[in-house]
Amino acid sequence: MIPEDQIELLVEKYIKHGQTIGIGSSELGIKFLKKMALRKEIEGLDLKIVPTSAEITFILKQLNLEIGSLDEKEVDVAIEFADLVDYNYNYIKRDSKSFVRDKMIAQSAKDLIIIARKQNFVSKLFGVVPFEVSPFWWKRTKMQLESMGAARERKTNESLTKTESGNYVIDVLTDSIPFPEEFEFQAKEIPGVLETGLFVGYADRILLYEKGKIEVKSRIGKE
Repeated sequence: MIPEDQIELLVEKYIKHGQTIGIGSSELGIKFLKKMALRKEIEGLDLKIVPTSAEITFILKQLNLEIGSLDEKEVDVAIEFADLVDYNYNYIKRDSKSFVRDKMIAQSAKDLIIIARKQNFVSKLFGVVPFEVSPFWWKRTKMQLESMGAARERKTNESLTKTESGNYVIDVLTDSIPFPEEFEFQAKEIPGVLETGLFVGYADRILLYEKGKIEVKSRIGKE
């Protein structure tokens, strides 16, 4: 986990007055929001936060942070948390309240910062890729996803897991994803697939943390 003082420094470095911010749903994301709220209280930092989930919306209200919308303004900086990141800035996110919403914010952000454990920075993506699928004839969609790897519907308390968009999640186990663009294209060719947990070409910076230290990689200029 990233130490509190490091989170404070990251917020100070990347989050500026007047910006619209997107942040992923996670325990770490909540810590970032608390640091932003503290800066708002101390410095009068004016921010709008575009929530990725109902949980984040609730926390924003608790922290007295203003809620933003993509209908009003695009995102200046988004902070997202990845399970796996490759050397080409592609990443997999497996836990989400809505992959559709996450992808919209990733596409909107002028500067998308991905945070991941250093051990999860790899040459090729692999393992489980989640798919957000329409509940209509979802078993047919699952059968079609079998062409990409072993597919299994995600469950919560023995019931099918639903995203906040009202869709189901199917996890597909892959050996390796050497060509993420082709994998994403193939997935979107299946009519029932609405979105995936594979994010191709969105990230601008990668923050890798290990034992209290952070290594920053950027493809939009020097740090």
